[in-house]
Amino acid sequence: MAGLSTTLRRTVNVARRFLAGLPSTEEAVWPGVRNDLFLAHESIYAFAARFARHRRVLDGACGTGYGSHLLASSGAGGVLGIDLHPQRVRYARRHFHHPNLAYRVADCDRLELSPESFDFIVSSNTLEHLGDPTRFLRSADELLTAEGQILVAVPPVLSEADVAVHAHNRYHAVPRSVQAWADLFLSMGWQFRFFAHRCSAPIDLTSPARTRLSHADFAFQEGSLGSAYDQAPITATYLLRRAA
Repeated sequence: MAGLSTTLRRTVNVARRFLAGLPSTEEAVWPGVRNDLFLAHESIYAFAARFARHRRVLDGACGTGYGSHLLASSGAGGVLGIDLHPQRVRYARRHFHHPNLAYRVADCDRLELSPESFDFIVSSNTLEHLGDPTRFLRSADELLTAEGQILVAVPPVLSEADVAVHAHNRYHAVPRSVQAWADLFLSMGWQFRFFAHRCSAPIDLTSPARTRLSHADFAFQEGSLGSAYDQAPITATYLLRRAA
C-alpha cells in the first residue's frame, strides 16, 4: 500500500479485517496489519516463548492466534489458546495451526479448565479488559502446577493523566497503575519479576503502515518498578510465581 494516505490505509485495514471475518472495530491487533503496534504485541510472545519451552501453556485471550502459534512453534509442550469471541477463534483455527496447538472459546473471567493442567500462562494485554482480574488470578492459581508461572503484560499506566486516558477507553475496564498491579499481585500471594518492554528503534504505535521493525529491536529489561516511572515502557510486564 505504498503511497496511500494514512486515512486511506486505515480504511483499507478496517475493510480487510471485516473481510477476514473479524469485527471491523475492536481493540485487538491482528496479523493482517503488521504495523508497529502489531509487532510490539508479537514481541511479547517472543519473550514469553523463552519460558514456555517444553511446558504446557495456556494463552489467555489469544485473539487471532498468532501468539499461541508462536509459542507452539517455539518448543512449548502444548498450547491451548482461549478467547471469548468465536470469530477470533475461527480465524485462529484457519490461519494458525500446529500439532501442539488447540483453541477453545472460553471466558478469562470464568476459567473452567482442569486443575494443575498448565505449567505456564500467558496474559498479554488481557487483565485490563477484565472487570475483576482477581477472578482470573485465582483461577490461574488453580490451573497451574506447583512451579507454574504467569507472564502478565499490561499498559504502562504511570500517572493520573494515564489513568484518565485509559478510563476513556471503553475496552479497558481496569486502568490500574504499574504500582497498583504490583500491589494486587503481592496481596494475592504472587511474587514477581518486573520487565520494562522497550524498543531500540523509533516506533509509532498509531501508524497503520507496515512495520520496518523486527523482534530484535525489542528488549525486556528486568529491573525495579521505578525503572518504568523513570522512563515509560511500551508495556509493563510481570513474571509471576507463587510466593514461597
